[in-house]
Amino acid sequence: MRAIRALIAIVVITQLPASLPGQAGDAFSAYRVRNVPPWALKALGAQFQTQYEWYDRVNPFYQRGDFDGDGKADVALLIRHKVSRKVGIAFVHQATGAVHIVGAGTALGNGGDDFAWLGAWRLEEGPALAKVAGFHGEVLYVEKPESAGGLIYWDGRSYQWIQWGD
Repeated sequence: MRAIRALIAIVVITQLPASLPGQAGDAFSAYRVRNVPPWALKALGAQFQTQYEWYDRVNPFYQRGDFDGDGKADVALLIRHKVSRKVGIAFVHQATGAVHIVGAGTALGNGGDDFAWLGAWRLEEGPALAKVAGFHGEVLYVEKPESAGGLIYWDGRSYQWIQWGD
């Protein structure tokens, strides 16, 4: 029975796609490639992969929503800058293929330039949206559990931050 399990494991592993450029040695790379939409992986491209790596200390490691308000699903992925080790979010807009980085060395409001504090995130709905004037699309809520958080939204030109909580 062990031999059969070992053989199955070998077959499965050899059938997984190669890791993304810049992700060599990452045991979860194949999992991410299968879960992130192909259009988003294409938009991120090889140049992106030379500077950033996946950051999976928070589950889920990506969110899907219409962040720019164009009616198409976009994605927000947790990333880490390879040199500075600062954590952030890469927003990928499906219609244009544009990639916008917040955190990971690029400051955004009270969230700063390193989102290593982020412990939970989700698409925000309900009363919180009344505080977001001029947003286009869906709003992302990020938080440090038992502390504070913020709302990240697209204003038509760039991503903005509104403090939410303490």
